[in-house]
Amino acid sequence: MYKDRPKVPKFIECLKDWSFTTKFDKWEVYLWGNFPYNPTGDIDLIFIGNPSEELGELIIEFRNYVKEKTKYVIDHQVFKTTEVFSYIPQMNISNFEFKNIYKYKMSEINSPRVYRREPKKINKYFWEFDLLGLNEKKLFMLGKTNVHYPILIEDFIKLYNNITNPYTYNTREDPNWEYHRTLRKEFMKIIKKRYRGF
Repeated sequence: MYKDRPKVPKFIECLKDWSFTTKFDKWEVYLWGNFPYNPTGDIDLIFIGNPSEELGELIIEFRNYVKEKTKYVIDHQVFKTTEVFSYIPQMNISNFEFKNIYKYKMSEINSPRVYRREPKKINKYFWEFDLLGLNEKKLFMLGKTNVHYPILIEDFIKLYNNITNPYTYNTREDPNWEYHRTLRKEFMKIIKKRYRGF
């Protein structure tokens, strides 16, 4: 179904090679979509902060870099705050109306049923959308699959590193090995003494 389905290792490589966290240090960036949980044809990134022309230029640069290196498609949305995430529990139950939630994208998408009014161009790159409710795709998925919670890109990179390098941590090569080993011994002595006779 998805010929060029994104793979985590290649995406992580792109993030590191392009110095993603350094270049986007003015914004919080989250993964929020099917990737990497379900089969999908793109990678959804959520940028939290000012939808400036600088951000637009960086998104285009990164999107092109990833496309050229992997053929993966990067989708983007920008919100000024993380308030939209507070609606996730409701998104998994029923339709509803957003209140004062604006998203910003670099293309004009005319969908009156989803947005309160026509999108407004705010600068060279971004259009502002006043969110109204769930789109048709989300409504179709109600009761069938949940909207995932977002994860910060920095945390995603760390999590991937932990999972793929399980023996890097808590080994004799770790400088804190002896300290934690001593703590564990002291803890076990307390436990054995406290529960002796049970």
